[in-house]
Amino acid sequence: MGFHTTANAAVRATGVDMNGSDSVLDIWRAVRARLRVEYGDILYAAEIARLRVEEDPAGRVCVICPNAFGRAWAEDNLGARLRAIWASVEDAPRDIVITTEAALARQDAEPALADAKAPFSPSSLRSGASRAALGGASNPAQAESREPRFTFDTFMVGSANMMAATAARAVANADAPPFNPVYFHGDYGVGKTHLLAAIAHAVGLGESGRKALYLTAEEFLNGFQSALRARDVQPFKDQVRDCDVLLIDDIHFIAGKTATELEFLQTVAALMAADKQVVLASHCPPAQLGVTDPRLRDILAGGFACPMAGPDLDLRRKILDCKIAQARRHCPDLEVPEAVRDFLAARVTSSARELEGVLNNIIVRTAYMNRAVTMETVEEALGELPVKADRRITVDDIQKAAASHFSITTEDLVSKSRTKALVRPRHIAMYLAKTMTTRSLPDIGRRFGGRDHSTVIHAVSKIAAALATDAALADDVEAIRRRLRS
Repeated sequence: MGFHTTANAAVRATGVDMNGSDSVLDIWRAVRARLRVEYGDILYAAEIARLRVEEDPAGRVCVICPNAFGRAWAEDNLGARLRAIWASVEDAPRDIVITTEAALARQDAEPALADAKAPFSPSSLRSGASRAALGGASNPAQAESREPRFTFDTFMVGSANMMAATAARAVANADAPPFNPVYFHGDYGVGKTHLLAAIAHAVGLGESGRKALYLTAEEFLNGFQSALRARDVQPFKDQVRDCDVLLIDDIHFIAGKTATELEFLQTVAALMAADKQVVLASHCPPAQLGVTDPRLRDILAGGFACPMAGPDLDLRRKILDCKIAQARRHCPDLEVPEAVRDFLAARVTSSARELEGVLNNIIVRTAYMNRAVTMETVEEALGELPVKADRRITVDDIQKAAASHFSITTEDLVSKSRTKALVRPRHIAMYLAKTMTTRSLPDIGRRFGGRDHSTVIHAVSKIAAALATDAALADDVEAIRRRLRS
C-alpha cells in the first residue's frame, strides 16, 4: 500500500495525517485556515475540511480527496490558490499534487500521482515555464487540453458586475490598452479572479499573438524573493515582463513589503511604458491599498478602478444555472427543478462562492447518493449548514428607501404622474424590486399603482442597460441597496 498505512486511519477525520512531518502538518493547518477565510465557512465545511495531506517518500505533498469528483473540484477551484498559499508559508519549493484515496490505495500509485497537475513554484519563473490562464499548471499543453472553467462564457453578468465585465472584454479584445492599469476591487467571491482568468484565456485565443501572464500576488512575491535569495533577479524580471498582458490577483498581499512593492512598481511602469496592458485585482479600492510608495499610488490612481458588488437575485440565479450546467460534466443525470433553483438563489445571498458551496453540498447529498433533488432534500441539507442570508427585503422596503433617497414620498412613486423627477426614481425602485425580491412582474406592477407587467419590464430593462454607462445612476442604485441592507 506504499506510504498509505492503517496506522494513520484514526486521525484522517481531522484532515491531517501522521505520515507527514510536523512541519507539513503545521503548514497544512495554516493553509486550511487561510482557505477557510477566503472561501467561507460553507465551502470549507462542504469540501476543504474533507481534505487531508500526506508527504510521500519523494518529499511531495499529496492533498488527498475522497473521490475523483472531489479531486476534479479541488483542482478546478482550489489548486492554484492552495499552491500559492503553501508557497507563501513554506520557504523551500514543494511539489504539491492533488489525488484521491483510491489512487493511493493502488500499487501503481506513483503513475497516478505523476498524472496530477504540476505545481507552480517560484522556480518555474526562472526556468521560463509558462503560467496557465488560471488552473495552476506549469505545462501550457496540459492546461489547453482541459476545458477552461473561468471564461467570459461562464462569467454571468448582472447589474453588480456589468461595468467590470464590459471593461474586461474591452481589455481582452483591444490591440493596445484602452486604459491602464485596470484595477478590479470588491469583496471575496464577487468574481475578480474569474474576470482576470477570462481575460487571460481570451487573449490566448486571439489571433494577434499577444501573450498573457496570470499570477497571484503571492506568486509574484515568492518568485521575486526566490530570485533575491539566488542573487539573480534578471531572469525573474525578464519572465514577468515578457508578456503583452500582465494580470496580478490579490495585490494587497504586496502592499507594505518594501522591496517587492518597488519591483512591482518597476514592473508595472515598464509594461505601461511599452504600451502593454496591466490588470490588477484586490479586495479594497486603490486608496485603501496601503502602499508605501507614492509613485505606485499615483499609477493606480491614474488607471481605471472598477468596483464589483455582490450578486443580486437575478445574477445569483444566472450563476446557479451556470454552476449546475458545469456540474453535469461530473454528474450527467443531475436534475435541479426550477423551484429549487429559485429557492436557493433567494436563500443564499452572501456571495456566489457560498452559493456554489451550498450547491456542491446538495449534489453530493442527493445525486451522488441516488436521491432526487427536491425542496425537502435541499431544506434538509441547508438545515445542517451555517448559511448566511440577508434580511428579507420587501417591495414596501424598497419603495420607502427609494423615496427617502430622492426626497419624495412613497405616494409619489406609485402615483400616475409621469414627470421626469418621478419617473427615474420609480424605474429604479421597480428595478430593485425585481432584482432584490422574489415578487413576480405582475405583482410588482400592482404594487406600483396598478401598472401592467410590461411597464415593469420596460423599467427594469432601461435601468439595467444604463447602469454600465451612467455613473450617477449606478451610485443611486448602490446607495439605495446599502440603505436596504443596513
